[in-house]
Amino acid sequence: MKTVVVVSAIVAVMFALAWAIIMPETHSWRQKLTLVVETPGGEVTGSSVVEVRVDYYSGGQIMSGTEVHYDLTGEAAVVEVLPGRYLFALMGDSEELFFRAAKDQFKGMTRGEWLREMPGQTELVTLTDDLIPMLVTFDDITKPETVQLVEPTGLTAVFGEGVRLKAVTLEITREAVTEGRVEGALRWLCSYTNPHRRLSGKSGAIFDNELSNRLGPVSFSTGGCK
Repeated sequence: MKTVVVVSAIVAVMFALAWAIIMPETHSWRQKLTLVVETPGGEVTGSSVVEVRVDYYSGGQIMSGTEVHYDLTGEAAVVEVLPGRYLFALMGDSEELFFRAAKDQFKGMTRGEWLREMPGQTELVTLTDDLIPMLVTFDDITKPETVQLVEPTGLTAVFGEGVRLKAVTLEITREAVTEGRVEGALRWLCSYTNPHRRLSGKSGAIFDNELSNRLGPVSFSTGGCK
C-alpha cells in the first residue's frame, strides 16, 4: 500500500512539473507612459497606453528553457514639442519596465510572484537614467530616413533653447490601448508596413548600425494599418 502511495505521489509531482512546463500562466496589464516636456511656451505632455501580455513557464520552456514570452500591443508615446516637431518614446524592451522602476515593491519575489502582482499596481513611478525608453525625433517628419536619436538631457540641442525633458512617468492603468496618434504624426507609417521596410527604406539584411536601418514601423506601432 505504501508503495502505491509513494508512486502516486511521484506521478502527481511529475505531472505538476510537466503541466508547469507545457501550460504557462498567462498575465496581462496595461501601462501608461507619459512624457512631460518644458518649452518656452509652457509644458507639453504626450502619453500612450500599451498592453503587455505574458506567458510564464515556471519550469522553463521545453526547448529554450526561458521562463517568459511577452507580447506588446500599442504604440510609442508621442508629444508635439514645438509646432510640427515631435518627440517619440519607443516601445522596445518595455515589458518589464515597471518592475525595474519599482524593484523595492517586489523585493524578495520570484518572477512568477511579481507578475501576478503587476496588474494591481496603483503607484505611479518616475523613470530616470537608463530606464527612460529610447527617444527619437525626425529632422523632417515627412522623411522617415531623417530619424535621429535624442538624449534625455539633450532636448535643447535638438529643439532649441528653453526645451528640456522634465519627467517621464509610468503607471499601470485600465485605460484603453492608444491607437492612431503615431499614425497621425507619421503619415508614411503604413506604407512602410506593407511591405515591411526599415525607416531607411531598405529591407533584407543590413551591414551597418545606422539608426534608420535599426528602426522599422513596429518600433512605433504594433497596430495593423487599414
